[in-house]
Amino acid sequence: MAKLPERMMTRSGTFYCRIWVPTDIAPIYGRQIVVRSLRTKDLKTAKSRLARKSVELENQFDEIRADQGAAASDSPTIRARFLDIARDHAIAASDQEFSRRAELFSQATAAPARFWRGEFGPLPVPADFGHGEQDAYTYFDHLVAEGDFEKVIAFVNRFRLGKRIKSLQSMRATGNFAEFIAIAKGRLPGMSGPDSIALGRLLIEHELDALRAIAEGEPDPSLGDLRAGNLRQAEKPEAPALHSSPPTAPTAMPISLDELFERWEAETDPSASTLSSWRGIMRDLKSFVGDKADDITRITAEDIVGWKDKLVNAKKAAATISRGYLGCARALFRFAVANKLAASDPSQGIKVARKTKAGKKMLGYTGEEVAQLLDLASAAPEPWKKWLPWLAAATGSRIGEVAQLHVSHVFEEDGYHVVKITPAIDAGSIKNAESERTVPIHPALLAAGFLEFVAEKGQGPLFYGRSSGDPKRKHASKGVANRLATWIRANGFSDPRKAPNHALRHWFKTEAARVGISDSVADAIQGHTDSSSSGVYRHIGLALMASALEKIELPPRRGVSLDA
Repeated sequence: MAKLPERMMTRSGTFYCRIWVPTDIAPIYGRQIVVRSLRTKDLKTAKSRLARKSVELENQFDEIRADQGAAASDSPTIRARFLDIARDHAIAASDQEFSRRAELFSQATAAPARFWRGEFGPLPVPADFGHGEQDAYTYFDHLVAEGDFEKVIAFVNRFRLGKRIKSLQSMRATGNFAEFIAIAKGRLPGMSGPDSIALGRLLIEHELDALRAIAEGEPDPSLGDLRAGNLRQAEKPEAPALHSSPPTAPTAMPISLDELFERWEAETDPSASTLSSWRGIMRDLKSFVGDKADDITRITAEDIVGWKDKLVNAKKAAATISRGYLGCARALFRFAVANKLAASDPSQGIKVARKTKAGKKMLGYTGEEVAQLLDLASAAPEPWKKWLPWLAAATGSRIGEVAQLHVSHVFEEDGYHVVKITPAIDAGSIKNAESERTVPIHPALLAAGFLEFVAEKGQGPLFYGRSSGDPKRKHASKGVANRLATWIRANGFSDPRKAPNHALRHWFKTEAARVGISDSVADAIQGHTDSSSSGVYRHIGLALMASALEKIELPPRRGVSLDA
């Protein structure tokens, strides 16, 4: 990496502005060093933003100096108390954030349906995320579909914290200090206008630092330990005079986890869904290993074991840890070894020993629940809410498969009305080769008017407007599928062991066995791989699948046991 400009530093690949506070105003400002993110990993962009950020901070210093001069004759005693008040405020803001988190967790786990309806605060929606933030909402979509309730709550906590941080930044940028001037006057009644503004600004800065530290999972470099040693500040070197340069950062940086991921992505061309889930896994690993994320060669087997143990203690499913988290790490580190970026793979041989405990296995819906869901869907005006649950129940398909259906995928073949499960032409994807199939349409769907709905669409996708066509970006049908999961959750289907969409697929498999459909026929309808040695020679025709589907009653009769 080229030598960084003065006042610039990096952390985990992101560039930051780092400026020493002039000694004459440091007691009022509350710290000796200011670190502000430039919000980019591109050096050219960072240089441009560094100039603007430096001017912005220098202007802040000048404003404080001017305030000091205006109030110097009557307020030195009052201002001497500002730093302690600001530290107290930062501690209170931090404590309040964790109190909010504890309260939300208690409320959400006690009443999941109310959480999904937004009664405990608004849930994220696409409009909350601006340009360049689409990956965050994609990750939230993935968590909702996966059904990991604790991860969903954690995301919502981070989302709400991020909104507060943005609000504070906006207050600071616009000068809208009313909230904090009121707090300042409550702490020190009778202050002059300049004093109350100065304390209000200091309160904003300290709260921002405290909340950023929570958001980043690490102490801000300009903060001390707010609780240790009676508000003891971390030791800092003596500040140099105004405009002097701090020590120069190292000029060469080893490859980071972020850079490794980017190189792996460029070479392997993974699907959009894999990118979405693995980016979340990388964020988790980076948070755990800390500064080692800047140099993959510093990450040891002990680090990976510790990360694995943390996931186990967080009650993650063994399969999720093994195939998801450790699988991602193994793929990346093996890529690094193969490309001479690292000498060894620290994840090699590390496994999860425990088995899934009773009471943790994911379940399918009961017949009663399927009947309730189909009643709910039938009353919905939106086509995706109405037809996707019916299609999933009638074919046992994954929601993501039927969500990307086009008009051209519904046709007649050998005398049967069928749907063709295949990747959408605008860069859609399905799980594997066995997932591609042609399935007869269930008589209940024909009776409900599905063919008429398709005819009215005329052409194009059935359940989404359009997609980007970029295989590296999330396909539009993924958002539809995940919004469906959120809608189902919000309507009372809140059992965490029943994934809102996928529980229909589980139900179909169980119902097929109950009515006497052979496993090989059910597998052909659902797109499951036939693992038997004779499976490669067996081809299930439309007539056999249509006969089997007629045995599955939709909606299911209420009160019929799956064991009947």
